[in-house]
Amino acid sequence: METPNFLENLASQFGVNASVKNVFGEPVQSGDKTIIPVAQIAYGLGGGYGQGTKNGKPSLQAATGAGQDNGKGEGAGGGGGMAARPKGVYEITTAGTRFIPVTDAKQIMIGVAIGFVLSAFLRRRRKLRVK
Repeated sequence: METPNFLENLASQFGVNASVKNVFGEPVQSGDKTIIPVAQIAYGLGGGYGQGTKNGKPSLQAATGAGQDNGKGEGAGGGGGMAARPKGVYEITTAGTRFIPVTDAKQIMIGVAIGFVLSAFLRRRRKLRVK
């Protein structure tokens, strides 16, 4: 099995596909205004390859007589994942350029929930000290 550049090939494919243009599209131009999407893109890769021989122990095939055991092993595996999150857009006009961020409601709600839990914890702690 040939895998000399397996991870390099996988990484190059992710590099080609992991772009803002492929995820959110090309910049949009309308009149004198240009909108350029901005995203956070992250990807991870992993892989492995094994090769070797068995150390003299009989295999299941040899024990059952089901086949010829040549005492060699080989293997390969790999995978990856990609995530893209919108961060905002750049608006370019004749008057200037500005960045318009995308608000993430999920993060805001998590922050509010943590605030309520922390507030309840601190109130309870203060009541226990007073008694």
